[in-house]
Amino acid sequence: MIPGPPQILTCPFCGGEKQIMSLISGNTFGAELWSDNKQIAPMLPNISYIQKCPHCGKYYILSRQEPNFDRDGDSFETGELNFEETKEAYEQLSNEGFRTHGEEIEVRLMLFHALNDCYGRTLLGFDGCEDDWNLFVEQGKWLIEHAIADNVLKAEFYREIGEFDKASELLVGVVPDDDFIREFAEKIKERIKLKDSKVFIISGEK
Repeated sequence: MIPGPPQILTCPFCGGEKQIMSLISGNTFGAELWSDNKQIAPMLPNISYIQKCPHCGKYYILSRQEPNFDRDGDSFETGELNFEETKEAYEQLSNEGFRTHGEEIEVRLMLFHALNDCYGRTLLGFDGCEDDWNLFVEQGKWLIEHAIADNVLKAEFYREIGEFDKASELLVGVVPDDDFIREFAEKIKERIKLKDSKVFIISGEK
């Protein structure tokens, strides 16, 4: 991983500035790829698509910023949001309205991943967390309908939101040519039989 000069961000609400890291290069050595299409790579830090202003607490989308760098600076801040901040950001940005379909996909997928980070990628599970489970299902259904074209990944998202019959139907007769995708589909089928909706690692498992 080779960091570049930090990027200077300007809050569109209050004008306050913050710096986040930029990357010249990175790699996926030691990376984990999860079944919800999230990659966790220690040598390729995730610079958050949504940034929070440290001055006014408002959220804004990184890709709307004009590139501006501090050539003499040094920052390793990625702007990663915690779980509650991600939910707040989704609510604020949804109420404001998205400029593009791509923005909405990125923000909803970020929330879906954050919900899995909190519940699916831990031993906690969604038991007793009905509001967050409903929010998870809402995001999953929207992504299936508006963002995912591949039937195997659609089936996985249906499985994760507990709609096992729909997940199973999508995989009937599906025999992917790619070995990796075929193994992924078989792992989904195994979990459907067990009525298991938890996200799982599909590569990079230690």
